[in-house]
Amino acid sequence: MPESTSAGTKISIGTTAVAHATDTYTEIGEVTNLGEFGRTYQEITHEPLASRDVRKHKGTRNDGSLVIQLARDINDAGQEAVEAALDSDFDYNFKIELNDKPEEDGTNTLIYIKAKVMAFTDNIGGPNQVVGGTITLGIKTGSKVIVPAAPGA
Repeated sequence: MPESTSAGTKISIGTTAVAHATDTYTEIGEVTNLGEFGRTYQEITHEPLASRDVRKHKGTRNDGSLVIQLARDINDAGQEAVEAALDSDFDYNFKIELNDKPEEDGTNTLIYIKAKVMAFTDNIGGPNQVVGGTITLGIKTGSKVIVPAAPGA
């Protein structure tokens, strides 16, 4: 299957353990949007007067931030774990599981990242809105590991 929808995607928080694949994860409930994330490079330019050209180079790299939208649930274990991680200076393991297995008995793509919980804010909103929240994860550069979806045995 060359493409898939976001429906059925899950994100979970682990611990500060070194090994992400064997960590214990707790799903973060009521997530409505995971946003986008990925590596970007700082653009460095050089503008020699004689040639009038702008020469571009790559500078530092940054794996960015992941901004997660959700409905607030004070009894959700995953949201509680994120709240607890908010005041920590350590990187936590996160696991994103897509809903893209190629066969019924196959496995979904897994994306592992290490990140600091940089923010967890509330959005009360208006009368026709669910009480929401936003989590911002500062992704540790070089920590993303992708385990591709696979067919069943």
